[in-house]
Amino acid sequence: MSSPPRSSPLAPKRQRGRDRVEAILAAATTVFGEKSYEAATMTEIAARASTAIGSLYRFFPTKDVLAAALLERYGARLLHALDELVDHDPPLPPRDAAQGLLDIIQRLRTERSVVLSLLDSGITLPDRTGTLRKALIGRMGQLLLRLGGSPGPHDERAVMLLHLVKAIFTLPQDHSVPRPAQDKEAVTVLQLYLEHAAASR
Repeated sequence: MSSPPRSSPLAPKRQRGRDRVEAILAAATTVFGEKSYEAATMTEIAARASTAIGSLYRFFPTKDVLAAALLERYGARLLHALDELVDHDPPLPPRDAAQGLLDIIQRLRTERSVVLSLLDSGITLPDRTGTLRKALIGRMGQLLLRLGGSPGPHDERAVMLLHLVKAIFTLPQDHSVPRPAQDKEAVTVLQLYLEHAAASR
C-alpha cells in the first residue's frame, strides 16, 4: 500500500541539501515572477535552479507545496529583517529607522510581488496569513516602543505604520521621477510618522 503524497516540503538535514533548496526557492521566485503560477512548470524551475527534476520533487512533491514554501520563506525573511531593525543597539533615531524600513522594502519588493501573485492564484497557508499580519503589527509596535513612543491602546499606530510600509511596497516605479528622489520622499513620509508616533503618549 503506497503512502499518500506529502503536503509539506522535505527539510534537508545537510548543508548541501539546504543550499539546493535555497537554489530551488530562488529559481521558483524568478520563474513565478516571469510567468503566472499556472503557466510555470516544475521542469522550468528545476532547470533554472540547475538541479535534477527528481531532486526538486524530492524536496517539493507538488507545485502547490513549492509555492506554499515561498510564502513561508517570505514571511520568515520579512520578520527576521524587522527583528534586526527593532533590536538595533542603540535604538535607531526616526530617520535611520525609516531608512531601515525602506531598505527592507527594496530588498524584498520583488519577492513580495511574487508572493501576492501566488495568493491571487489561490495558494493559501491555513491559519498563517492572519498570524503573519499579527506578527508584523507586533514588530511595528516594538519599533515604536524602541523609539520612545507607544503603539496606542489598540495598536492603531502600529497598524498605521504597517499600512504605510505596505503602501510604499506597492508604489509603481514612476520613470519620470529619479529613483533616489522617490526613495527620499518615502523615507521622509516614514520618518514623519515615526516622529509623530514616538511623540504621542
